[in-house]
Amino acid sequence: MKAWIAILFTIGLVAACALVSGFLRFNLGPLMVLSTSLWLAYDSSRIQLTRYKSGISYSPVVLFIACALLWVIGFPWYLAMRHNIATGTAFLKDGVTSIAA
Repeated sequence: MKAWIAILFTIGLVAACALVSGFLRFNLGPLMVLSTSLWLAYDSSRIQLTRYKSGISYSPVVLFIACALLWVIGFPWYLAMRHNIATGTAFLKDGVTSIAA
């Protein structure tokens, strides 16, 4: 998704989490952050994010830790980069072939 949609989606997730947490009287925020960070790490491995030029193209473990700590920035940034990869507008790093090995 485009960057502005990713930011709105992240804000919506926070709002929905806060609403559900209020009804359940249990803070679901940490669970949401950890689960989305885990998905992000798995998905980054699947789409081979490290092949692309980006400030967020790190290994899945580093991405998990970074996103878990800075979720508000990392999660929408990842979604925007994922969109660029899916649409073919992301640039490969120098020396990386376009076909995955």
